[in-house]
Amino acid sequence: MNDTTFEELARTENIAETLAREMKSPVIIKSAASEDQQMALLPPGWTTKYNDDIQLRPTPRRKIAAVELNDADSFIDYIKRHGSLAYATVWCDVDYRDCKVNFLSILNDHGEDEDKPAWRDHTAKFLPEYSEEFQRWTGSDKKLMSQIEFAMFIEDNMSDITSHNGSASGVQMLDMALQFEANQDARFKSFIRLQSGGVEMAFIDKDDDATIQKMQMFDRFNIGIPVFWSGDAYRIEVRLRYRVREGRLTFWYELLRHDKALEDATKTMIQTIKEKTGVPFFFGKPF
Repeated sequence: MNDTTFEELARTENIAETLAREMKSPVIIKSAASEDQQMALLPPGWTTKYNDDIQLRPTPRRKIAAVELNDADSFIDYIKRHGSLAYATVWCDVDYRDCKVNFLSILNDHGEDEDKPAWRDHTAKFLPEYSEEFQRWTGSDKKLMSQIEFAMFIEDNMSDITSHNGSASGVQMLDMALQFEANQDARFKSFIRLQSGGVEMAFIDKDDDATIQKMQMFDRFNIGIPVFWSGDAYRIEVRLRYRVREGRLTFWYELLRHDKALEDATKTMIQTIKEKTGVPFFFGKPF
């Protein structure tokens, strides 16, 4: 490299230093066609800064939203209003054993054309709300209860109990619960399984061992409850369990395959969403 080249480099560096020292205003180095997106050089260190004044526009450049809907009809209507068959999708993530069901629609999802990717940032979420009855029965599933707690639970939810194939009715279950409550201070003596499927329990009063009070409990009964708010009712079989310790009874119940009722109710909802929206439907997590 000759002396002339060194001199030119030195002169170029001096010019750049002079410009950096003397120029006090930012220099716009890139501006989008919309004129509300700019990249500028800022003195004195000449760092770059990106600025977006989209909030100053009368309208946004495109639709961006993350909404949550409260019912299936609103979810369907929102998809039909903002989506299209080419780009909208619906995703369903379910775990029936843990009672988890949620829907997510991506209104600007990737389409079939691989040369036209989409942003996937306009979404609508829908988490079906469980009925009050379903929440009560699943919330106390396998929960230990004293005699009084069990009697109060049966009394509060007696209307959900339905007789099926000879199983106990709500009135019978309440009578049984009240009998147990009335004899909570009695001492357990024996029990005999009856041909009817129930259990006959004999109690001897502490004050009078000659007084034997017999009570009959049904080890299985049925409930008819909706899974989702304003949804159809489903029959769920319930197994009643008990434990006797020192003359005290502890009760709990076990819902038998309530996940199947949830699965059936969810499939009905899925079919409705598919038919009324017409957009591609997937099972899984989109993100």
